[in-house]
Amino acid sequence: MAAGMGSRFGSLKQIHAVVSNYAIIDYSIYDALQAGFNHIVIIVREDILAVFKERYENKLSRNIQVDFVLQNTKKLPKRKKPWGTGHALLSLKNTINNNFALINADDFYGQNAFKLMHDALYKSTNNSNYFIGYQLKNTLSDFGTVSRGECILNKNNELISIKERTNISKEDLKMPLDTIVSMNFWGFTPEVFKITDALFKTFLEENNHSETAEFYIPQVVDYMIKEQISTFIMLESNSKWFGVTYKEDETIVKKQLLKLISEGFYPKKLW
Repeated sequence: MAAGMGSRFGSLKQIHAVVSNYAIIDYSIYDALQAGFNHIVIIVREDILAVFKERYENKLSRNIQVDFVLQNTKKLPKRKKPWGTGHALLSLKNTINNNFALINADDFYGQNAFKLMHDALYKSTNNSNYFIGYQLKNTLSDFGTVSRGECILNKNNELISIKERTNISKEDLKMPLDTIVSMNFWGFTPEVFKITDALFKTFLEENNHSETAEFYIPQVVDYMIKEQISTFIMLESNSKWFGVTYKEDETIVKKQLLKLISEGFYPKKLW
């Protein structure tokens, strides 16, 4: 998902170069390909489509399919703020027909996370959905508030409920540090599109005139769980998450990426 406005970061952070000419999304694409994924779909806004096409078309291996889909708002009430991650998910419905993983473009999830998700989606014999879980303490920014999906699990690491929590800060923390949160690394079956479509129509009816209301993926997930449509299993990853919510986060992210490169986890030239 690369259609966000990046207002807190101050620029188009989805492709902002952190190390050499590479952005966080480049390391995610590299990790996904190494894990076995072979179809990359990038969700963008119309005003930045050309930038992404120039950056990624004809750059990756010919064995890798790359598509771009728009988080289209032409048929929606006009406003400046995007309609949220749930609407971004819905924009994939005419492009994807198989099990798929969904991530934020500006979050670093790590190689192990992609491998776990790939194997769960394409080697599992059940029809479950999945997500990568992280402890809250490992996902906070030193420079401002963040939004996280708070996860409640049963003894089998199945999600019981998830709630979008906003304005979380280190200075005013109202949740335990070991709370499991979702960082929007999901593994879905195509069944999710029909459900998301119906929920978004209801959301629009209730928020038609709102300038700020957003339709989040956790709303879809929580509905599917409560209605017993599907289970969502947490995959425990030993990878380190980090991201650039704020411009000041960039220094920390760069340091961590350079360390991973020096340790041989990534080549200096990804492609």
